[in-house]
Amino acid sequence: MPDEIDRDQEFNEQRLEEMIEQSRFKPGTTPSLFHCRLCGKPIPEKRRQALPGVTTCTECQDKLERRRC
Repeated sequence: MPDEIDRDQEFNEQRLEEMIEQSRFKPGTTPSLFHCRLCGKPIPEKRRQALPGVTTCTECQDKLERRRC
């Protein structure tokens, strides 16, 4: 028989899953840039199609992500 702590834990897990889902990457509504906003290099067509709203090339995006870690 679940007690109050079990119910609270289940509620917290569900809420956490909802928050994670809400924060996941969602494609941008703006069109992708043809050139990286940081270095100016062309952004490949495949990248622009795969990530609508992309604004950086893969090299600059890697650098941005490494800074966050």
